[in-house]
Amino acid sequence: MTETVGRELVARLHRVAVEFVLPDGLRVEDAVVLAEDLVAAGFTGSATVEVASLERGAIRSDAEHPIREMLAEYGIRVPVPTDADDEYRLLLTAFGYWNLPLHFFEGPFYVRIPAWEDQGPLDRTLVTLLDRRDHETSPDARLSVEDEMRTAVRALVPAV
Repeated sequence: MTETVGRELVARLHRVAVEFVLPDGLRVEDAVVLAEDLVAAGFTGSATVEVASLERGAIRSDAEHPIREMLAEYGIRVPVPTDADDEYRLLLTAFGYWNLPLHFFEGPFYVRIPAWEDQGPLDRTLVTLLDRRDHETSPDARLSVEDEMRTAVRALVPAV
């Protein structure tokens, strides 16, 4: 359904999805404002309407489930992680598919990464690309490497 929403609203939906993996967590107000804009644009899925009707200051525990359901209405599945491996897959998904900024990805990636001989193909690719990115001098070249990293994630991590 994201193809009917339009690029700007899809980008905002992805930003809300990314908030589930950011250190500061989900900002309910962002999701509510987005839902209000979606309803105003004629997208009236039941979860979207439910989120639009929340108070902007609603607490996360009350809003998290409806927001996940709203995202699912647009084909964005944000699973609830049950262990460290689930959290890592969600981090990879957010980076590869939802444009999680690299500075939010890099720290948790390095904390989790095993020794070189224990790394899988994706881990090795990302380590190599991060090293290459660190040696690039132009912002455009650094962004190009980030794009390669996202492509590598999408090639090896299925969308949720």
